[in-house]
Amino acid sequence: MILGFPGKVGYASIQNFYYRDTEVMRFVKEGASFGTITLMHHRTVKQLAFGSIVFITTGIIATGVYYFYLKPAPICFDNKQNQKETGIDCGGSCIPCEVKGLDLVTEEVKTFPAGENKTTLLAKVKNPSQSFPVSFSYKFSLGGTFLDDTLRGNAVIAPGASKYFVIPGVAIPTKDIKSIKLEISELNWQGENKTKIRNIGITIETNVKENRITVTGTLANSSATSFPRVDLTALLFGKEGEILNASVTRLEKVEAFSQKQFIVFFPEVGGLIQNLDPQKTEVYWEVDE
Repeated sequence: MILGFPGKVGYASIQNFYYRDTEVMRFVKEGASFGTITLMHHRTVKQLAFGSIVFITTGIIATGVYYFYLKPAPICFDNKQNQKETGIDCGGSCIPCEVKGLDLVTEEVKTFPAGENKTTLLAKVKNPSQSFPVSFSYKFSLGGTFLDDTLRGNAVIAPGASKYFVIPGVAIPTKDIKSIKLEISELNWQGENKTKIRNIGITIETNVKENRITVTGTLANSSATSFPRVDLTALLFGKEGEILNASVTRLEKVEAFSQKQFIVFFPEVGGLIQNLDPQKTEVYWEVDE
């Protein structure tokens, strides 16, 4: 077959075209090169687009896995202001910022003779916060040694208040106790003052008879609430205002709008009566609900 071009002559076979004109040859070659470049360009764009989609999708999946499965949950001890805290590791779901780093104040830790080969332990602890009550655990350590579970307990102190902890009749001679320490742990500052006001009153009298000291009195529960137990702590003071000794007792089943008599016994200890000021005796109560 012969193909005719104005002023040009070319030959073609069934499979290939052959051109004698150099301009036509250059046109075809350049056209082929341009087509190849254009095809390669489109292919590269598609590859880049596909790679970008894969990269973005992988990033989104990885981010989701990290945030939902691998990222540590915010806590109140990570030194960061997160989880709606009003300060670093305080406020929000953490402890109030007003008490962050605040410790209870142990004002007194003493021992008193409680009869033959026995000792009474006493500690006074104050809550320095004027706004927040605090719960905690405590234990007495004697000479660096914790003896048994009878020397430990749990307590709550109202804002700005102090509380005495007394454990009478510990089976160890007072002279054998070289040191005493009250250890406090598990402080839990409550976010609001939930301390309930109890309408309870006490009248007391300190009695001295035949070298024996007792504190008697009446507890009046004027509230509409009954209590299964009420613990009483009695403190004897000397003429200079110093604590001479301490003891405790317990009242069972104190009904609403009722009164109960009580008596607190103290051991016979030499010199106690001579230094006693009966008018300074104090009795503290604590209800167990």
